[in-house]
Formats: sequence, C-alpha cells, structure tokens
Amino acid sequence: MARHKKSSKKSSKSRAKPRSRFQALLFHPKIRLMILIIGLLLVGIGLNALRNWHNIQNAGVPSGNTVLVESTDAPSEQPVPDTYNVPADKPLSIQLPTIEAEGYIEQVGVDKDNRMVVPGNVHMGGWYTKGVLPGDDGLSIIDGHVHGVYAKGIFYNLGKLKADDVFTVTFGDKSIRKFKVKQVQTVTTKQADKTLFIRDKTITKQLNLITCTGKYNKDSKTYDSRVIIVAETVL
Repeated sequence: MARHKKSSKKSSKSRAKPRSRFQALLFHPKIRLMILIIGLLLVGIGLNALRNWHNIQNAGVPSGNTVLVESTDAPSEQPVPDTYNVPADKPLSIQLPTIEAEGYIEQVGVDKDNRMVVPGNVHMGGWYTKGVLPGDDGLSIIDGHVHGVYAKGIFYNLGKLKADDVFTVTFGDKSIRKFKVKQVQTVTTKQADKTLFIRDKTITKQLNLITCTGKYNKDSKTYDSRVIIVAETVL
C-alpha cells in the first residue's frame, strides 16, 4: 500500500497573532483618549513655559531717566545693553570685584504701599531715590535680585562679601566712588524692613546693599531672610 505524504502546504488563511495584555489596554478607546488628553496637557504646559520664558527674556530694560514705582514678581531677564545711560549726577553701575559681580543701576522709589520698589531687571541694582546719592553724607541704599526665573541676579553672591572688601559705584559722568564693607548681616524679612534704614553712627557716608536669602516661600513669592551689606565711603 502506498503511503501518502502529508501536505506541506500552509493554509491560505493567515492566523492573526493574539494581542498581548498591554496592547489590548493600549488600544482600548478609553485608554487612548486618556493618552491623548495627557499629551495635549503636556503640550499646553510646554507652550505656556515657552511663552513665559519669551516674555521674561524680552520684558525690556528700564530708562535711566525714570524712577520705578511698582515692583514685579517677574522681573525682566533681558540683558542690559552697553548703551544704557543715566544723568551725569546719578549712579550708573556697581562693580563688586571680590565676588565677580557688576551691573547697571536703575532708579527705584516707593510703591502705593510706601514700600521700597525692587528693580525691574534681575541684572540691575536699584538705587533708592528717597535716600542720598551713594557717597554723599547720609544713608544710601541699593537693592538687587538674587535671581530670576531663569537667570542669576546681580546680587546672587552678595552674601559672600566680607568685611574690608572694596567695591565701586560709577556715575553717569564716569566719576567713581569707592566703598569698603564694614559689616555683613543676615536678618529675617520682617527685621530687614527696619534694619535696612538704620544709620551707623560711626559712618558719615553709608551705603547699604540688600538682597534675598534663606528659604523660598511659594505663597508669598519671596525668601524668608535678607542679606544686608553695610559699607562706608573710602576717601
């Protein structure tokens, strides 16, 4: 009896491979909808972050002839051009070589709550116009940001200054006034409101520098402490 060989031909009908459990979940309508929603949210968050970055980077540079009278929680991080200038008798820039920091100075006044305004640009110091000019008899104040959202501020390393460190302030007429650090203080934000305006009786021509330090409070959008540098004019 002749033996019949089994046919080696495969069935013309292809068999679909069964989906894995992960694939089944992935292709479930509700899961796909959830993935789409999450993707759209992430894209929205990314676009919003990009828009905020663009706005901060292009928020402008204040005029050297005006006094800022309103503080902002999102100061500009736009670089200050070398064409920035101020009147001849006003402070133009500050140079702190021992902490490798320098930057231009804008004029700041008080806001509607009678509080000293913070600079509108993280790269700039703010000379308080209600005080005297840096180097004149009396108390002068320059404040500055420790950082912005993306960039370090002009006073990022202010707390590293030490007693006897020397720094300078250049005026609009290019004259230079020299100062020497006498004291470095760290106080609470509440204490700073008073400490900043205290005159040292042993200093005739006093200049105080101030910036934020300590822990950041997301609710109040500020730090819980301040660094205050007390300096005197070097004749």
